[in-house]
Amino acid sequence: MPDDLQQALLRDLLDSARAIRRYLDGVSREAFMANAEKQDAVLRRFEIIGEAASRLSPETQTLFPGLPFRAMRGMRNIIAHDYGEVDLELVWQTATTDLQSLIAALEHHFGG
Repeated sequence: MPDDLQQALLRDLLDSARAIRRYLDGVSREAFMANAEKQDAVLRRFEIIGEAASRLSPETQTLFPGLPFRAMRGMRNIIAHDYGEVDLELVWQTATTDLQSLIAALEHHFGG
């Protein structure tokens, strides 16, 4: 069982993933692409996901073998350091299809 710090980081991952889903609930791809505020909100939450992922211990990461922690960190680094290179199409794709597996794994960990 992960210690309190690791549990808090996992909770940050789950809370941010859920927030992204809420931000995009009922929002079309076209509306997302045209709305800088939605983009900023989603990008900020992806930064938090990547930062939390980077602080997870290797032991905690092994509890979730199907989760792409390296990709989470990589996305955060692009958003934070190469913001001019952010691919909003990839952000949309990740937010609308890939986050569900993260949410499901973490909800299972936290018991719902």
